[in-house]
Formats: sequence, C-alpha cells, structure tokens
Amino acid sequence: MAQSRRRKPKKDRRKSGATGSRDPRVAVVPVPHLKPLYKLLYEVTATADRLILSTPDERDRLVRFDTEILVRAINSVKSVNRLLEGGHWEHASGIIRQLFELLVNMEYLGKQPDRLGATLLYCRFGMLQLVREQHRRCLYNRDTGRPVDEEHLAFLEKLLDESFDDFQGTPRADGSVRWVSSWSRKSAKALSELSEDAMRPHQYEHLFTSWSEQAHAAPRSLIENILRDAGEDWISEAMESDTKRVIESANMTVAMFVALWRELPHAVPLPAEQANAWMRTAMQFMAVSEFDDLPGFRTDK
Repeated sequence: MAQSRRRKPKKDRRKSGATGSRDPRVAVVPVPHLKPLYKLLYEVTATADRLILSTPDERDRLVRFDTEILVRAINSVKSVNRLLEGGHWEHASGIIRQLFELLVNMEYLGKQPDRLGATLLYCRFGMLQLVREQHRRCLYNRDTGRPVDEEHLAFLEKLLDESFDDFQGTPRADGSVRWVSSWSRKSAKALSELSEDAMRPHQYEHLFTSWSEQAHAAPRSLIENILRDAGEDWISEAMESDTKRVIESANMTVAMFVALWRELPHAVPLPAEQANAWMRTAMQFMAVSEFDDLPGFRTDK
C-alpha cells in the first residue's frame, strides 16, 4: 500500500497579522507587548463591574440614569481595550470620542440648577430620537414596498406633531420641521468651553478633532500611511508610531472614564484612592517627551 501523503499544516494567518495580501508590506503591524497597559484597562472595568453591583435603589430615576451612563462608559472602555490589544488605535478613537461627548454632556447637566429636570430633558430628547428613527423606518418600508403598520405610523406622526415642540428649531424654507441637534442645544465644542475644567477646550481642539477624523475615516486619517516611506525601516517606524498612539489612547480613555464617573453623583461612588492609582499608572506610560506638549498629557503633574 502506498504511504499516505501527510499534508503540511496551514499557517494561521491570523496569528501572523496578515491581512489577506501576499505583500508583506501591507500586513498588519503588531504593536509590541503593552500587557501592563491592557491590564490596567481591564482592572478599571473589572472594578467598575464589581462596584456597580452595590448600586443603590435603581427605582430612583436619578440613580437609574447615572447608572446607565456609567454602564455605557464601562462598555466603551472594554471596547477600547479589545481594539488596542490588536493595535487598532484608529478605530478606538471613535469610542474615546464618545466618552468625551458623554463627559462634557454630564458636566453641563450637572451644572443645571434642577438636575432632575435636566435629566428628564435629556431623556425626552432621547425619546424624540427614538420616535424619529421609527418614523424613518416606516417611511423607508413604505417607499420600498414593504409592509407598514399604518396605525403605528399615524401614532408616531402624532407624537412628532404634538409632543416635542420644545425641540423644534427654526422651520426650513419649505416649512418642514427643523429639529435641534442636541438636548442642550449646544455642540460638543460649546459644552467643552462651558466646562469648569480648563483643559476641556484644549482637548476638544487638539484631540476631539483628531478622533473625529479617525472615526469618519477622513483623508487626514490615512495620509500618514499613504506618504510613509516604504524603505527598510518602515516596519519599525510603524510600530513605534502605533505604540505611541496606543499609549495615548489608553491614557485618555482612563482620564475620560474617571472624570465621567465623578460626574455621576447618583451612581455607585468611585473610590478616590483607586481612581488616583489608575491615573498614576496611566501617566507612567505617558512619560515620553513627544507627548509633553499635548494638552491633557502633561507628565509633570
């Protein structure tokens, strides 16, 4: 009997970082081991998950609101960590941008004389967005020949006509409704300028804009890779650049998360010593001269 031919096991391309191209120059460049940094992000979320189990009476509307904001923030940090472990700081940028927006919104909400009233306004705007989404879906189904619950559509249109007048802006030229873009009627830039933290406007100008470019895959987010010299040192240069971006992203994630948690007085309290320890650990990774001039990343504090 002829001896059976043993097939050579296929190489796991996922472990090699290959993207599907046979050209090694376009392979995903793995970020060097930053396990202590990823461990820090894991510790942050694990601690938050554990503490949130001791949340006070969730039937209280303010407690429920603050807790849901905190849960969203915890999940955001978890997502950032998963992406950074793979070196995907570009895609993590959109999530960090979301943390920043949550933070400046909660800072503004906390400054209102009636926190419950401001919270209800925030929730009503969320309801408006939900109604508008369902209304658009019904119209899309009608336009594409799909079945539509006409009774439900009429109910949604009645809500839009009668229940959200306070969120209507100046009508368009054709007379159609122009809805305001946020519950506070303010942009993220305006909210950052109203923050009591003097660093927020600088963070908006120098960081939020960059995060937005990455989130939207703007030309700016691609130009450095497009123009990178494909010489012999391109891999080491790419790895060095990615490492700095990963560290920067992780540091800002911890900073945004801690600041946001502190803006939620009705959520389970964040132990001050724990928060300070997280910040000290994160800043140890930021002790790199290239970051010293970036607002929000001073290493002399």
